[in-house]
Amino acid sequence: MNLDPASFVEWNVLFLGDYEGEEKRIFCDLARRRGKTDVCLDVGANVGLHSLTFAETFRSVVSLDPNPLVFERLERNIETGSARNITALNIGLADRDGTLIFYQPTDARQGMGTFDADSAPANAREIALPIRIGDEVVDEQGLGDRVDAIKIDVQGFEPQVLTGLRATLERCWPLLWFEVSESTIERFTDYGGIKGTVPYDFDLYRFDTRAIGGLIHRMRLLRCDVDDPLTGADYVVVPKA
Repeated sequence: MNLDPASFVEWNVLFLGDYEGEEKRIFCDLARRRGKTDVCLDVGANVGLHSLTFAETFRSVVSLDPNPLVFERLERNIETGSARNITALNIGLADRDGTLIFYQPTDARQGMGTFDADSAPANAREIALPIRIGDEVVDEQGLGDRVDAIKIDVQGFEPQVLTGLRATLERCWPLLWFEVSESTIERFTDYGGIKGTVPYDFDLYRFDTRAIGGLIHRMRLLRCDVDDPLTGADYVVVPKA
């Protein structure tokens, strides 16, 4: 892979062997246990670390990232990786079509770029980038009712992405993994919370680390009440049968 050690995420891969490896394993295991491993959308794919792992479980992966600096490396990593079932799209997903100001980092942390002004990194460069309604992209890619999982990491813009994918969510009932930050919590309130954004019955979990013997930390899914206040963490929505 094409990796930059100045990026925290990529440093982890270079020196520790992976980034969010346990979370990816848990997410893929859930998909396999559900028997739903057709298409996975990786929204906010960065340089492809998650997409390449997803490609080992899902028949097809669609990786989306609007940041042109990130996208160049995403394409290279897909080309040089062993996966041949990944489609990369240089667009952002939202709840409307058009262009929107993207806050592009001016340092190596390009994965921190965002369309959310409240989550913009310090000294970010403002550039206009294309955004698309997710449901339209799903239709154009001919994915139909095949979307079985969606991972979203877009630095505070998660509610807008989910809203633009509403028809897909209603049709497919996919497994969801998304990041929640303080900005995301505020946006979810505006969009009716998770229950108002995810239009099917589900169980809610968040990734949580627990210590074993005080030395080893293992990742697990912790069951949450859907009415509990959100906190800064990564959450997983598991559709009910």
